[in-house]
Amino acid sequence: MRANDFKWPKIGNELVLEFLNRSLKNNKIAQAYAFIGPDELGKSTIALAYARNLQGETEGFNSDLYILKPAEEKKSISIAEVREFIKTLSLSSLTNSYKIGIIKEADKLTMEAQSALLKTLEEPGDKVIIILLIAEEEKLLKTILSRSQVLYFNPVPASLIYDYLVDDYAANRSLAKDLAQLALGRPLKAVRLFEHQDDYQAYLEKAKNFLSILQSDFNSSLEILNKIFNDKGYGASTVDNAKETLLMIEGLFRDLLLLNYNQPDKIQHAALNQELKRALEILEKKYQGDCVQYILNQFKSIAVAKEYLMANVNPRLVLEQVIVNL
Repeated sequence: MRANDFKWPKIGNELVLEFLNRSLKNNKIAQAYAFIGPDELGKSTIALAYARNLQGETEGFNSDLYILKPAEEKKSISIAEVREFIKTLSLSSLTNSYKIGIIKEADKLTMEAQSALLKTLEEPGDKVIIILLIAEEEKLLKTILSRSQVLYFNPVPASLIYDYLVDDYAANRSLAKDLAQLALGRPLKAVRLFEHQDDYQAYLEKAKNFLSILQSDFNSSLEILNKIFNDKGYGASTVDNAKETLLMIEGLFRDLLLLNYNQPDKIQHAALNQELKRALEILEKKYQGDCVQYILNQFKSIAVAKEYLMANVNPRLVLEQVIVNL
């Protein structure tokens, strides 16, 4: 396939795309890649595009592409799953092409699974490529990263996300602007909310409910928390939901701080501009015109809450503590 035939999604991270395009053009293919960056930046989308470009495929089923990810409601990828994954990659290609394995959420590999994977990276098979998608690189063995071509993914400017939604998804310009701001550099989050607008409206409702807590008493606040987060489990989806809730709360306080400094064009929740202004007025009145220290204290509280989640504290209790600290 000629270099000008390579197809890439237009979702930012041009430096990564330029590097991958150059590697294909010059036939300098690594045995393993580590795509590192926060979720929903497009790591998986670009990994799939790289695989298809390398194999000369454009769409449809690919018998030489294998994907491993945590099972539903599981917090990790086991050694047994990795061994089966490696065994599958070791089989002969049906098309005499590259066999490519993509491990999503590779930072959730157990230490035993990582050790098994490391052995494969130390003795790679012919025309076998493994792509690791990683959000938290510190959770992976350094020896795995040292044997991989590491590529860092960064948040994408809102202007590019806006163009992507308008050009590729024919999104309404006003909605595209709001989603581009809300995504906070994560194009796949913007696409997900555009394609599932019920989820978008539910998110806005959760954000409005949280802002209403700022003018509620403690008992009412806990009742409102039930509308925002009412999952009392411990599963992976519950933890992920709690993380997203903390990110929402953090973003709302960041917006309040920006509005306090007269920077409305930079706020994340542009669709809630009026609600944010009312919340800021309440805080200014409560703290006699100086609510900055209060907002900064909330950032500290949220940081502690994130640490508690990582330590496997009950997600509901973590969020209740955030409400207590308001």
